[in-house]
Amino acid sequence: MRIMRSFLLFVGVMLLQWWWNTHLAYWGAAPQFLLALTVLIAARRGSVTAMLIGFAWGIFVDTLRADLFGANALLYTVAGYWAGMARKQIDLRAMGPLAAVVFILSWGYTLMIGVVGLVFQKSFLWIGWVPALLTPFLNALTASVAAVVWEAWGEP
Repeated sequence: MRIMRSFLLFVGVMLLQWWWNTHLAYWGAAPQFLLALTVLIAARRGSVTAMLIGFAWGIFVDTLRADLFGANALLYTVAGYWAGMARKQIDLRAMGPLAAVVFILSWGYTLMIGVVGLVFQKSFLWIGWVPALLTPFLNALTASVAAVVWEAWGEP
């Protein structure tokens, strides 16, 4: 039963990410459910599980955009690793620290996607001011809500 719930979560969040970005993004600003949940999984299950799931979710996001294939897989994997390492020093089961780590990793993701673009496309891939300023807040809110749901439904 746990495997089925985990699989439904895995696929459901991918569909939610696609649907939200397609229909509800405001000037390009939308929560990155997959990044926020990768950090949440790292906080609950550890870095190895988060890295594997983050890599798979990153490949999914990379298939939605053809410009830097592999960049999201790399950055989601790194986010899972760093959040898993941060969990050893910070209590990421508490909502405040979890939201702060997601906020910081969201800013890091925004900057690193630009750097990856600079390395491979010879230009800094800038997502725009509105998404750069709003998305970390939306991701922190997403992680907080997901943590509450995770605890209410029991860990999948």
